[in-house]
Amino acid sequence: MSTASRRRAPSLLLGGAGFCVNISWQVVLPILSLYLAHIGFSLAGIGLVVGLFSLTMGLVELQASVIAAAIGRRWSLLGGLAANALCLGVAGIGHSRALVAVALAAVGAARGVVVPPLHATVADSATPEGRGRAFGSFWLWASLAALSGPAIGGFVAARSGEGAPFVLGALFSLAAIPLIAGWRVPGRAARRASFGDFTAFLSAPSVARLGVSILLCYSLAGLWTTYLPLYASRQGVSIVVIGWIFAIQGGMFAAMQIPTGRLTALEYGRWLTLAGIVGMAATELAIPLLHGGPQLLAAGAVFGAALGLTPVTFAMLITRRVPPDQYTAAMSVFNSAIDLGLFVGPLLGAAAARASVAAPFLLALPLGLTAVAIGLRGPRQTAPVAPASHEHVIP
Repeated sequence: MSTASRRRAPSLLLGGAGFCVNISWQVVLPILSLYLAHIGFSLAGIGLVVGLFSLTMGLVELQASVIAAAIGRRWSLLGGLAANALCLGVAGIGHSRALVAVALAAVGAARGVVVPPLHATVADSATPEGRGRAFGSFWLWASLAALSGPAIGGFVAARSGEGAPFVLGALFSLAAIPLIAGWRVPGRAARRASFGDFTAFLSAPSVARLGVSILLCYSLAGLWTTYLPLYASRQGVSIVVIGWIFAIQGGMFAAMQIPTGRLTALEYGRWLTLAGIVGMAATELAIPLLHGGPQLLAAGAVFGAALGLTPVTFAMLITRRVPPDQYTAAMSVFNSAIDLGLFVGPLLGAAAARASVAAPFLLALPLGLTAVAIGLRGPRQTAPVAPASHEHVIP
């Protein structure tokens, strides 16, 4: 494959795959809390189920590099996408709380198999100098899903019921399979990775510090995605408008990707990350003061812009620390920290929600302050990438 083709790939095959993977969940996201409430879950129960999804995804992502080394990235991706589609369908047609909770946990596990090797493949598709732009391009496509998915999900739910977005998400997951099949993905590793290798990698102080910062940052996102629909609903906001809140958030997230990738290439990533954390926390702290659709739509725009600063910068910081054969392990840390954060946020919010539906947003103060404090202690310089690899490519 030519160099020019490799440079175009993240915005074509890999970008399209990222779009399908992301929108398969984004169409579900705006109605998930409402769907769980309608089948009988309490506010605390909703937080626990959503947290369980993220916990399962995060724990599986910790093993993603081992799985990919054993069966190859290609089969990790293809098998995970098929399992994701199946489990989304079951969650959408399930009528018992136990079945839906188990199906959502299985969706988390399937996505945990898919996402780190997909991101590692994006890292492989560019030189170290061009990786910020490659991730920016990839997340532009993925964030277009965050822009369109919630609006589509809210529209479909309003017309066909709250189970319909799950079925639509399953179809999007299946649509990613031919895109992955058409891209050259590394196969089984020549040297089998073990979980001990991964824990040794994770125990490096710089990696551990960065992982904690990512976890705290995405705990804020977990609070937002879980409790904003419930808060908005209590304010009399319709499900369609709730979908538009998330759509506007996704639009601002998308708009930030290309400029963030360019600024990260100029070594501004650390400060962009801190700005994103501060913006997310401040927006959540303001939510209890906001009432009605227009104010919440504006909050969604601000939160989306702040959140949009974080994925490219975090991905660049963590992949700069490792050689190419550890990209999957690095992206396992990145994605696992995100999803463990998305578990911790709703879990903490479930306890706070016993006071009121607005109380979870007040947790943004301690979470945001801690994340900023860790970020300020982080190293300013990162280690160069070593040119080594234990993986071979299967056409």
